[in-house]
Amino acid sequence: MALLFFLIVAAYTLHPNRYITCAGNLLTVEKTHLENGEAVIEKIKIPKGTKVKVHQKQEHSSIIIYNHDKLKVKNSNLSNSFNEAIHTDYVYCRRLVNLREEKGGKLSKVVVKKGERVKVESIDKKDWDENTGQIRWYKVKKKNKTYYLSGTYVESSRKLALKKYDQAISYSTYWDDYYKDGYSKDAYTSQIDYKPIKKETYNENPMPEHVKAIHVSMDNFINNQKYIEKLKDINTIIVETKNDEGSILYASDVCKDYLSDPSLAINNAMISKKDLTKILKEYKKKGFYCVSRIVTFKDAVFAMENPKESLTDKSGNLVMYNDQYWPSAYSRKAWMYNVELAKECADLGFNEIQFDYVRFPDGTASANSKLNFHNTYKESKVAAIQGFLEYAKEELSPKHVYVAADMFAWPIVACDDQDIGQFLPAIANVVDVICPMPYLDHFSSGSFGIEDPVENPYDTLYAFTKISNEQLKSIKYPAKYRTWIQGYNMDAEDVKQEIKALKDTNYPDYMVWLASGDKKDIDKIKKGF
Repeated sequence: MALLFFLIVAAYTLHPNRYITCAGNLLTVEKTHLENGEAVIEKIKIPKGTKVKVHQKQEHSSIIIYNHDKLKVKNSNLSNSFNEAIHTDYVYCRRLVNLREEKGGKLSKVVVKKGERVKVESIDKKDWDENTGQIRWYKVKKKNKTYYLSGTYVESSRKLALKKYDQAISYSTYWDDYYKDGYSKDAYTSQIDYKPIKKETYNENPMPEHVKAIHVSMDNFINNQKYIEKLKDINTIIVETKNDEGSILYASDVCKDYLSDPSLAINNAMISKKDLTKILKEYKKKGFYCVSRIVTFKDAVFAMENPKESLTDKSGNLVMYNDQYWPSAYSRKAWMYNVELAKECADLGFNEIQFDYVRFPDGTASANSKLNFHNTYKESKVAAIQGFLEYAKEELSPKHVYVAADMFAWPIVACDDQDIGQFLPAIANVVDVICPMPYLDHFSSGSFGIEDPVENPYDTLYAFTKISNEQLKSIKYPAKYRTWIQGYNMDAEDVKQEIKALKDTNYPDYMVWLASGDKKDIDKIKKGF
């Protein structure tokens, strides 16, 4: 009996448990094995906090057992306890971030700036992701009050938080002449988070290898289901769930928390949440991928109810652009409203959330001195748009839905944000899908050296997509590129040529834009799909 006890103690002493610790979320370890008689080095990533067994301890390093492999790691990367392994006194943000008063709660007005040090009070083991090593929430202290900070944005040192990832980013300095020298660099790189992060894939929510989509109104989605399901070569339906007047087209519960009169947003609702869930299940059983299109920062209902969160003149009066009132894309209340709506759509069964009008209104530059965008944190427009989308991605990821963003075509051609906050590399670095809108009738005569872009759909789409491709190469893990194409005022051959141009540039995914997706309009072009 004594001998058995000795052997157990000896085994434990010889092979104690330790926990991986490192500066980032993953520790990279090299493993060498023979392949066809030659030594091959394989890099294995071990999540921070992972429990491992020490097989053999040496002076400066140890051999550990991880997933049945024997791997060599430095002793400095081994801690005696989980808490010791993940402990950090401070974290630093890669971009400006709003703190929360509770985990997953509303965004507070208190922010942590890029590169700023914030004191960590504690870390809950429940917030540790065993697959990635990332901490979901840090309990932090600022101004003698405790808050929660999402681990999405943080690094363990100021050096890492300020690390430059933008060396390959190209941009036009056109707006320097309008605002000030250095404006473009600050707007497009200094305030932006370009850390390379791989895009997520969800096994239980597979995205089609090549999306072939058409946009329809909620009315057509509900009432023309049998017709839509029979469309040849269409595997994705994009449904308007909130329109550019601010109407939510199903009986949402979200607006009651953001509007004093929720009926203003849902008085045009066409379907209950229960019935919409049922219809979504029916489409998905037929093999369709379903996308919720949410018009974001063009919303008269929200703006009229929240003028202090919207575009106004200096006296606080709402200002109309493009025949509508606009919530400010700087507004955290507008951020939360649209993201909560997106989360509700995810719960209903949509596979993907597509944010449209995720921008500032165009044409405001000449009147900037008379306008108030309520830019509380002195952000660039590009930083505000990326910040919103990064927040949306953070909130929606746990629901395993994909995040897409629509984008004007002209900022891509101009290689800047055209003063609306849309800069391709900044957006594509964050979202899962980037959706440019190169509608032929939006290009003037002579664009890309083409006399009449509308009459040359193939050449126009081909030229535009080549420009997009060059900009996407500037980031390591760009979003999936899925283009809107013009379906209105076109015939089947025109649509066929648009799609061919995308295929020939190796971006075969497409979405046909028809405002409502009425049967008569689809019939005119469906042979071109």
